[in-house]
Order: sequence, then C-alpha cells, then structure tokens
Amino acid sequence: MKTAGQNPSAGTSGTAQRTVSSGGYVGVLASKFYAGYKRRGDKVVVIWAATTVILTDASGTLIATSAKPTEFGGWHGPTRARPSTKS
Repeated sequence: MKTAGQNPSAGTSGTAQRTVSSGGYVGVLASKFYAGYKRRGDKVVVIWAATTVILTDASGTLIATSAKPTEFGGWHGPTRARPSTKS
C-alpha cells in the first residue's frame, strides 16, 4: 500500500519516483505513461508542472515528455462508458 508520501496529489507541480511495470508503464496523476518495456523494474522520476509531465531515469536522462492529463485515466467515472472488449 502506498503512503501519502508515495502518492502525491495532482497539484500544479510535483515529483514522484516510480518503478516501471513489466509492460513498461508507470502510473502517476491517475494516468499511465510509457517508459519502455526494456526499463521494466527500473526506477524513474516523474516531474510535472502546470502543463507538462517529464519522465527521467535515475541519473536524470530524459526518457519522455508529455502534456499533463486534464482528466483521470481509465474507464471509471459517472460520464464515461466502460470500453468494449469486442473487436
């Protein structure tokens, strides 16, 4: 279970350290960001400001930048329908 220090709020700016999943993703700000499957198990630093999210490795090397999400990820929520599993 994450403690308050490991699960920061999605304020205007902040930083968090995350472990890359086996699929290459890290979760922060109620969204998933792709860091690359070759980095699975590695620690990455996620930095966010008013409009940007930046992923770096432990040594500070830039992995990716992205626009900051404006809404929560996933299908949950009163105005969003669950995605179809049929293709």
